[in-house]
Amino acid sequence: MERSTRTSPHTRTARPWLAAAVVATLALPVLAAPAGAAETGAPAGTSACAYGYTSQATVWFGADADSGVPNRETPAGCTVMDEIMADAPFATHGAFVRTVSSVTKGLVRERTLTARERRDVVRAAAASEVGRPHPVTGQRSVDLSAIGLVGYTVRATMPSDAEGTLAALAECGFQNIEPSGSAGNFYGYSAAGLAPLTDAAGLEVPSLGVSLSNLQNDVDLVAAEAHTIGAKYVRISGSGSWTLADYSRTAAILNEAGEALAAEGIRVAYHNHGFEFETQEDGVTGYDVLVRETNPAFVTMELDVYWAASTDTAATDLFARYPGRFELLHLKDIAEDGSFADVGAGTIDFAEIFAAAPLAGVRYGFTENDQPSPDGVTSACTSLGYLAELRY
Repeated sequence: MERSTRTSPHTRTARPWLAAAVVATLALPVLAAPAGAAETGAPAGTSACAYGYTSQATVWFGADADSGVPNRETPAGCTVMDEIMADAPFATHGAFVRTVSSVTKGLVRERTLTARERRDVVRAAAASEVGRPHPVTGQRSVDLSAIGLVGYTVRATMPSDAEGTLAALAECGFQNIEPSGSAGNFYGYSAAGLAPLTDAAGLEVPSLGVSLSNLQNDVDLVAAEAHTIGAKYVRISGSGSWTLADYSRTAAILNEAGEALAAEGIRVAYHNHGFEFETQEDGVTGYDVLVRETNPAFVTMELDVYWAASTDTAATDLFARYPGRFELLHLKDIAEDGSFADVGAGTIDFAEIFAAAPLAGVRYGFTENDQPSPDGVTSACTSLGYLAELRY
């Protein structure tokens, strides 16, 4: 890789962490009604700004487009980002900047922003990738130093022959791997046990897959494991049984753990499956809640492009709707019948994804196949071979 739904005041307040037993089972409690609904007297999800951008963040349009201006609540009960991004995605960069200019002008009149803050927000918008064209030219190659493998692909052989598996991956060209598991247990290894093996194979470990319970109860252990193996990201996954309120509470966990881990130089990421894209209240999805309610300063998204595609959600559409929020990708392909395919053997247009990577904010991509054939290493190397030849 070279390198209008609005949201509710209740989602922007700090939330307590979930009980350990609850998180351990990944079954979050259903909340009877969000606090914001109780305050306004409206049913959950009916607020004009239900499930919106957190006011705990700044007005932010990408890593290089942070205004530094607090994402304050507006007189409408929304936030500045809610007002600006209500019409996302934007067809052109000019249309986006004009929208930002118009919205912030009104917010100055309403005294939500100062004139100087408005200037900073407009400058950040102008510096952003939002609305800019990202065409496939066929002239760029994938930076393989930013490509790795999700360890789940080789889960069958890692416990019994980690050394041989890692050596085979390195031999076919992989430079990175993302081990999956939980803090202290990656295919039966702690980070201290696995690190000498990845080092011997010449593989870097930019990211670790841990559990939600780890983030709630074992942040110090997560930090220690990440430091031991050199990871700069830790990611978790969710549950198909969650309601929007559960996603909201998970976002609070990610924010709190993310802030603690940021002090250690580590970023928290959320990895999706398909259920996050199911519409719940007022057309809002769990994914909307996670992206809008997490603070970009501490939390990023690890988009699994297969699972998104399985719900007819295009990665590039998400990039346009939520610019800069996708520092990690799981690169896996989907066959015509919906089954898993090696990268390049299915229906996903990876050239478009790589072309739009600057808008998404991508730092690393990890290939994956949940059901590799004939084996994990062969599948992984086939996917990497396709990316080595890809021109976008």
